[in-house]
Amino acid sequence: MSVREKTLPVEPAPAATQPAHDKEIGWLPDCVYTGDKFETGLAFFADATGRITRFTRESADLSRAKRLPGQAALPGMVNTHAQSWQRVLRGRFELRLRSDRETLGDWTERLALALGRLTADDLYDAARLAFLEMLATGITCVGEAHTLQRAADGAPWPEPHLGARAILRAARDVGVRICLLNGFSNRADFGQPAGSGPARGLTPTAEQFLQESDSLRAHIEKNLPGDEAWLGVTVRGLGTAPLEMMKTVAAYAHAKRLRLHVVLGASAHEAAACVAEYGRTPAVLLGEHGLLDKRFVAVHGVHLSAEDVRAIGAARVTVCACPAAAAQLGEGSLAADQLLATGATFALGTDGPLQSSVLDQARAIELLLRSQSARAVGLRGDLAAALWQMATSAGARSLGAPGGALEVGRPADFFTVNLFDPALVGAAPEQLLAAMVFGVSPRAVREVWVGARQRIGQWRHPAQSGIVARFAELQQRLWSV
Repeated sequence: MSVREKTLPVEPAPAATQPAHDKEIGWLPDCVYTGDKFETGLAFFADATGRITRFTRESADLSRAKRLPGQAALPGMVNTHAQSWQRVLRGRFELRLRSDRETLGDWTERLALALGRLTADDLYDAARLAFLEMLATGITCVGEAHTLQRAADGAPWPEPHLGARAILRAARDVGVRICLLNGFSNRADFGQPAGSGPARGLTPTAEQFLQESDSLRAHIEKNLPGDEAWLGVTVRGLGTAPLEMMKTVAAYAHAKRLRLHVVLGASAHEAAACVAEYGRTPAVLLGEHGLLDKRFVAVHGVHLSAEDVRAIGAARVTVCACPAAAAQLGEGSLAADQLLATGATFALGTDGPLQSSVLDQARAIELLLRSQSARAVGLRGDLAAALWQMATSAGARSLGAPGGALEVGRPADFFTVNLFDPALVGAAPEQLLAAMVFGVSPRAVREVWVGARQRIGQWRHPAQSGIVARFAELQQRLWSV
């Protein structure tokens, strides 16, 4: 049975408001990826709410559908972990070597400069450009780690949640779904006092963070459709959130049924510092306190002990791998083979400013598995399909997102690729996914639809010129000394 034949438990609309076929919108690409294969001669339709109603081969339906010649349709991808404001840093801090301390110092200075200048309007312009880039690669949903809780001088925003609202507005204006992961930080690192670290990201107490999160959640639910924007919680590890505060934040996320994303194993320093403070490595400690479960997402996971890996696997935790970001900072490579062998699920994130494509992250995972000689152990079956699931359905689950697959009842979030692109031309339907995963570039992405609304057509977003111009002005102003 193909995925298109599986239906989700969708509550039917009352008969008086049930959308008629003449209110549907449909598409007929040359082929469509239905979850386990590409199928030809197949149209799919969505109703007025933007959700897929049916797949069909009926001739009358095929004639009504919007023809997408020379294109293949695939479900939109999911970027599980991003920090859009860091787009302003691209090309301005990349490290040559981890041991190059002069470059590292330059990076610290540039980071401090950006943190000391970015306004809410700047966050909006940076986020619009970052989300536009993601959309152009086929990403239709992003998990945005919102860590700038205060204004540039460290004081509260002049209006509640002004920075968060700017990012939410950017996502809506560009047309990408967003899980805004509200970030908690109380100190700079293990062993440091409360209030240490950059003031923009600090919250004095866990209780204040919960109050602010409740207020932000109410704002989102009041002003934005629930399937376009929703709240999650993120913490940059036990270094920035002492254990008791971490437990308070985790209990809140569990009670409110929010996804909890925690940075684990991002640096070699973390494990030793955690043992020094708590006598346990991070994942082991969190597991002992019952914080690891299927709704928990471990971000990065590069430096984990064997005990940490077993704890993550036993709890069926999702690991959000950002291998390009880890390599960029010289932090090494995650033990992909060991994590997958224990039962952990992988989602993919771009993290910082270097890249905007989750397929690049998937390729990095594949290279890691090659080097670790564990492909057969970690990823059974079709490798391209397994990597594709990381970029789509696993990412959607990690954010509580409604998409990740083209199925009846799910939103019509999809993108099309040009089958005559040099990277894809000549690929038969049974080879097309592998060609996509291992060889395609954003150049091949032709159209992007989110909730049955076209966001990119003929390789271009309708607001692209204005978004690019505003970002260019931001960069000129931000980095002028």
